[in-house]
Amino acid sequence: MTFTRRLLLVGTDPRFAQVIQTHVHKTFLLTAPLIRFEDVPAVVRRDTDGVLLFLASDPLDADRIEVAVRELRLQQLPPRLAVVSTDTYPAARKIEAITAFVDANMVWPGHLRELNTWVRRAVTPGPAFPDPANETIADRIRGRLLTLTPSLAPMAEQLEIAATHDVTVLIEGETGTGKTHLAKLIHDCSPRAAHRFLVVSCGALSGNLIASEFFGHVKGAFTGADATKVGKCAAAGEGTLLLDEIDTLGLEHQANLLRVIETGEYEPVGGNETQVCQARIVAATNWNLADAVERGTFRSDLYYRLHVLAFRLPPLRERPQDVAPLVRGMVAKYGTRYGKRVHAVHPEAMRALELFPWPGNLRQLENVLQQAVLTCPGDELRLQHLPGLVHTMQPDQPRTAAGAAAPGTLEYNRETTERAAILRALEKVAFSRTRAAQLLGVSRVTLYKKMKKYGLLTKPNGGPVRTTEFVSPRGGPTA
Repeated sequence: MTFTRRLLLVGTDPRFAQVIQTHVHKTFLLTAPLIRFEDVPAVVRRDTDGVLLFLASDPLDADRIEVAVRELRLQQLPPRLAVVSTDTYPAARKIEAITAFVDANMVWPGHLRELNTWVRRAVTPGPAFPDPANETIADRIRGRLLTLTPSLAPMAEQLEIAATHDVTVLIEGETGTGKTHLAKLIHDCSPRAAHRFLVVSCGALSGNLIASEFFGHVKGAFTGADATKVGKCAAAGEGTLLLDEIDTLGLEHQANLLRVIETGEYEPVGGNETQVCQARIVAATNWNLADAVERGTFRSDLYYRLHVLAFRLPPLRERPQDVAPLVRGMVAKYGTRYGKRVHAVHPEAMRALELFPWPGNLRQLENVLQQAVLTCPGDELRLQHLPGLVHTMQPDQPRTAAGAAAPGTLEYNRETTERAAILRALEKVAFSRTRAAQLLGVSRVTLYKKMKKYGLLTKPNGGPVRTTEFVSPRGGPTA
């Protein structure tokens, strides 16, 4: 029988694993590779229905098996799961909570016949588990996308190009659509994966601190510079530097960044020694940079330098097929983090999550599920565990506001898009109604009416949105 990766052993005891491997090889002429528990997410695919044989030889193994089985079953992944424990430590006593979620629970060597049955099932024809050492970059990217965001799988080939070629990349999308995750995916699949991945949140820095954050500064460069600081360009080394919210950079800092992209050269603030940035630049923005170029707020030459390869991440409301796998993946993550043994999401809860428009996209979804997992006392996440805003979004009550449009209609899609645009503008200007109205090109009265209509008169954290503010003639708020 030829070598196949339809059967994988998962465990921490190499001696016990060798016993099982020797038996499998002598009986079936089959090689069964051993992987670690932390390697399971990297090899499990939605198109592979092989067998994962978990090995338990001590109590800690049972805890690891419980977590791995719960996460795999919660995400409804297809591999068959079986447990084999040593006769000195029968794992069945420790993993009773997941007995219903494994296909077999065996003891070595007493259940030899049952083990052979599972090995025979493993070698039936079908897709094998991928080998990370021999997997192509495109396959690795496609596998990761299909697990949580299947709608983005068509991007795999372009993402492979971005990962394998050392060019600048621009990622556009609304707040919370997963731009940082996509940039990290490109980094992880690139030759720079062994180096650092750093993020600069341009929108969170004041103008006089951006240069220092990028390039560092020497001691005494400005008031408060009590020591020399290494900037992100140097700290990233040969890794990847993600410039988030790059649209917030002023024209002066855009010129400095353009020089770094073109030549790699920069000087720390207050210093004269020219240094070279070896990191790869990836930029992300919540806005359409082409529009910013037309308005004159973003340099066209920098835009073209960044736009060598560009990706647009659609908002979550435009890719409803991603909601279910994202929900299951996030519930699995937070269930493990908080020690919650959640094994399933009730269909009513999933339906409510799929109907909700998610103006805050993945970030809002993650916050909602984190709260839901914390409040879930049992093994199934139900409708009542969801926050009230999502809980009330039922098929027979699609919108809570009187007279609001129903999901799927043109009016509903328009209102959802408009609400998301207003929320983005408010977040961009720290929830100042005056500045948001200027940014959106409407009057404060119009903005107030729309905010009232969409329930945006309070911030997501419950605080009120600022209503008045003196605006200087240059368009920025006064101190």
